[in-house]
Amino acid sequence: MKGKIKEILKWEFESRGRGTPKGEFQRERFVQHLAFLGNIRKKSKVLSVGCGTGFYELLLGEYNDHLHCLDASTYMLNICSRRHLRRLIRATSSHLPFRSNFFDCVYALSLTPLCTHENKHSKTKTIAEMRRVSKGGGRIIVGHPTEFWKKLHGLFKHTNPDYDVFRASLKEIEELYKENKIKLEKALILPSIPFRVLRRINYLKIDYILSRFLFGRLGPYLFVCGRK
Repeated sequence: MKGKIKEILKWEFESRGRGTPKGEFQRERFVQHLAFLGNIRKKSKVLSVGCGTGFYELLLGEYNDHLHCLDASTYMLNICSRRHLRRLIRATSSHLPFRSNFFDCVYALSLTPLCTHENKHSKTKTIAEMRRVSKGGGRIIVGHPTEFWKKLHGLFKHTNPDYDVFRASLKEIEELYKENKIKLEKALILPSIPFRVLRRINYLKIDYILSRFLFGRLGPYLFVCGRK
């Protein structure tokens, strides 16, 4: 197990820049948007579906005292435990072990059943479960890298631009929301802004302004927020 965990942490460090000024700032930006879209407060009951290593949950814990972290991998949950994250649950996204109408916000970031070309039943079941455990009026958020950005990144990193399976379109998520009677509240694509500029501006306001224009839609990550 130690070897596998070491491999996962190495991937996290290399892919997300953990511990670097740029990487940590980007994480802060990401989590602030998540907290804003999810209307996450200290006493909100929040569920992370597919929490992974807890990379974002560590920072989200500063906004919330009732965060639940769920993942199907024992390796991922082991890392979360080492990072002193609490309320760790091992389960799949298609069978969430919670009663209905329990959470104020349920979110899934780069979750495999939602962001790959798996069968539609798996996607529909995951969204249906996220809706079921959400309270009336609760926020349901799906986040994933944009297809455009992954293909562009792939052109520079790999010979095959479709190398990364984690991609989905806004249209796909909107259709899943509609099928499960989730009201679409907001869709936001984080614009790609140079780090030196980003750290000197009020990026929360700038991101929302730029996301309304075409060049804002060419950013790296998409958030889709709905309400039960």
